[in-house]
Parts: sequence; C-alpha cells; structure tokens
Amino acid sequence: MATPAVAAAPTTAPTTAPTTTSTTRVPSKHEYEIVVCHMNVIRFFVLRALQLPPECWLRMGGFNGSITHLRIVTDGRVCLDAFGDAGHLSLAETTFGSSRGWE
Repeated sequence: MATPAVAAAPTTAPTTAPTTTSTTRVPSKHEYEIVVCHMNVIRFFVLRALQLPPECWLRMGGFNGSITHLRIVTDGRVCLDAFGDAGHLSLAETTFGSSRGWE
C-alpha cells in the first residue's frame, strides 16, 4: 500500500510585528481640573492661588452653583478669569446663603 503524499507547506519568512507598545504620554496643550465643592472651599483656593491674605475672605461673595475659573500659565502666573460667575443661571435660580437673587 502506498503512503499518501503529503504536500509540503510553503516556507515563507515569518512576519514580525513590533511587540513593544509605546507608553510615553504626549503632553497635551491644555489640562483641566474640575472641582465641584462648597463656595468656601473655592474662596480658599482662590485666595491661596492669588497669594492674598486670608482677611480677604470676608470681602468675597459667590453664588451657589457658580463657576470660578483659575488659569495657571506655563511660567507659573495665576490668573483669575472668573469668580462666582452665575451667568448660566436665571435670577430665580441664584442663591447666596439663604437669600435668592440679588437681595
């Protein structure tokens, strides 16, 4: 009985794909940190960032639900772009303490 003929598999050079993956993070142009907290904490951060004395705390307002935007530029300067901005809220939706609106 004859042995069946087995076709030889064609020999090809193995393809090698890169096995290493890059874990180097490309720094983005901008980074943002969003903090949602009580307005007293926002006032504290703003005073510290602007290197102002703590006594200024009493002169700062800020509505509940407002937006404060601090910008730190590459040379280390800190800019306060917005503090207590409530333009996204209607007058009826703004509160400060127990009062509504600008009362």
